[in-house]
Amino acid sequence: MSQNKIECCLCFCLLSALSSVGSAETVVVGEMIYAATNVEVGAGQPAMVVCDFNADGHLDVLIANYADNNMIVFQGNGKGNLSEVGRYPVGENPTGLAVADVNGVGHVDVAIANHETSYVTFLYGNGKGDFKQTTESRLNLAIDPHPHEVQLKDLDGDNKVDLIVDNRTHLGLLVLKGQGDGTFLTPGKTINMGGDPYRGFAVNDINGDGNLDLLTPNQRDIGIAINNGSNDMSFALSQMAQSEAPFAVALADMTGDGALDLLVANNGSTITLIPGDGKGNFIESSQKEIKASSGAKQIATGDINGDGIKDALISNWSGEMLVVLGGNGSMETLRFQHSKLANPWAVALADLNEDGKSDFIIADGDSQSAVVFVSQ
Repeated sequence: MSQNKIECCLCFCLLSALSSVGSAETVVVGEMIYAATNVEVGAGQPAMVVCDFNADGHLDVLIANYADNNMIVFQGNGKGNLSEVGRYPVGENPTGLAVADVNGVGHVDVAIANHETSYVTFLYGNGKGDFKQTTESRLNLAIDPHPHEVQLKDLDGDNKVDLIVDNRTHLGLLVLKGQGDGTFLTPGKTINMGGDPYRGFAVNDINGDGNLDLLTPNQRDIGIAINNGSNDMSFALSQMAQSEAPFAVALADMTGDGALDLLVANNGSTITLIPGDGKGNFIESSQKEIKASSGAKQIATGDINGDGIKDALISNWSGEMLVVLGGNGSMETLRFQHSKLANPWAVALADLNEDGKSDFIIADGDSQSAVVFVSQ
């Protein structure tokens, strides 16, 4: 297998100076300029998701805090500013967040994976930024040892979102069929992924047939489950060996050819990009390896430079943030740090100021700080 090494580390400049917008700092990453503002969040490793919870057309941010057992709701104004509008209990030890309309009333609801428990928690939105629990909010899944990540996706094509949770003991992903009224059929079905999906998984249409497929980072391989489109949620499994243990995965068209590519962050110091062919396969002979600091944790994808091709932002526990700019040919890598982010953990890319470029939201894993980087 041939591997193209990408070890270029473009020079970056990180400036810390007061700007004209409150206490924002000016941060320059490569040729891109950002106004960076510190946001106080809760204690413990955070989980984060971006959505429009009040349907005003502007993106908002939800951040759950592991040690505080709550979720902070930040409302966006479309100009790059986030304002805290509430804090809500979410059960014990939240480690994952997903959003969708689960009860069919047209508002954003939230599913929370509760680490060191056997349940997930649901918060139901009212479309105005308020979230509440009901008698059906805590859903016991009898998962051993505990849920880490959760997603809400329509896997069987019935226009009702299904609940997907990692199921490590049974080497797969537990899927509970959604009923569209806020309830899910239990005990659900475990989709065999061929290994232990310890942290995170990706859901997208890999082969372009209109059905959502599943992809997990296992101990020494990537599990790829192709959806056959049947109502019984049957999947065809294949596995792709990895030289190092993968930790996080993401799917995005990083090469601009219309096919989803695979990004893999491992427990060492390598990020691997494996091009997809749009037919459910990934071309290992064309994979590229990107050197990173040790301890990669999470991957977010979006369009950072506004060129119409997906890019990636990757957090590293060592304190370094890695930016990978996608392209038709070679890819650029940029690295930067921030004094408020000693141990970056949760990351998101979203166009908060609606200028056509994705902004960064990065939450630290060992403090009560998050930093919002808005493109200028």
